[in-house]
Amino acid sequence: MVHSVDEGHEVIKAQKKSGKVFQVGSQGLASLGNEKAKELLASGVIGDLNYAEGFWARNSPVGAWQYPIPEDASEKTVDWERYISNTNKRPFDPLRFFRWRNYRDYGTGMSGDLFVHLFSSLHFITGSLGPNKIYSSGGLRYWKDGREVPDVLLGVFDYPEVQQHPGFNLSLRCNFVDGTSGSTYLKLVGSEGSMDVQWDKVVVKRNARPRPDDPFLKEKSKGSGAAYSGRKRILPPKEMVYEVEEGYKGAHYDHHAGFFDAIRNDKSVVEDAIFGYRAAAPALLCNDSYFNDMAVKWDPVEMKQT
Repeated sequence: MVHSVDEGHEVIKAQKKSGKVFQVGSQGLASLGNEKAKELLASGVIGDLNYAEGFWARNSPVGAWQYPIPEDASEKTVDWERYISNTNKRPFDPLRFFRWRNYRDYGTGMSGDLFVHLFSSLHFITGSLGPNKIYSSGGLRYWKDGREVPDVLLGVFDYPEVQQHPGFNLSLRCNFVDGTSGSTYLKLVGSEGSMDVQWDKVVVKRNARPRPDDPFLKEKSKGSGAAYSGRKRILPPKEMVYEVEEGYKGAHYDHHAGFFDAIRNDKSVVEDAIFGYRAAAPALLCNDSYFNDMAVKWDPVEMKQT
């Protein structure tokens, strides 16, 4: 949405002034999987949320931003001066143009590319406005190609207790030479179980319940005046799998269809400038934490550093 965390409020002002529909492109947010996860969390199926984690892996050159460079790339076919007009002046460099995510002048690193999608989904599911403390660590572990941003990044985030949810912690990971062949997930963990959330599937795993004939429960019931019958109970399933109906067109379709519908019928969208900024800001602040080797404080309500 923005290249610098300082630019967010200007985009919000521009949207409000224009009165137009503005939607940020974290397409997975619009998925049926996220909608079901939101419903399940609100129903209390995993108890009180206390921890979440997300992982986005890549294991291909293109996935690691090594985009192909056209043979005819030159200052005759690329408007280089316009491209660098708001950044540092440099001689023409096709790597910086076609593999722009590798460089801080143009890209926002792994967090700006991938963490932001996980933030968007998490904030939609939980109703959260964002974290208030951000830490990150990582390094250049494989792609020694002159890039300026890490190819392994870890982020840790503190979410305060608010009306929408209890306090919880979040950890995010990205790896650009990953031996798990591209694993991606978002997991929410609560006091009674957990949810693995995908765009087209949600898996709920609940804690094992104590057996009704547990000796400890028998002893405990003696002093409480409760009559223990020894009768067995029907227990809820330990795992529940929710999958989309066959023929589902996917999150990207839903995201664009919702955008077009909002324009045609004067509706609002979930991922407007404010929602988008609340996902983009902690992703961008991951870079500040990494490059400055420090924790960053953030006010998710007022949307500013503290």
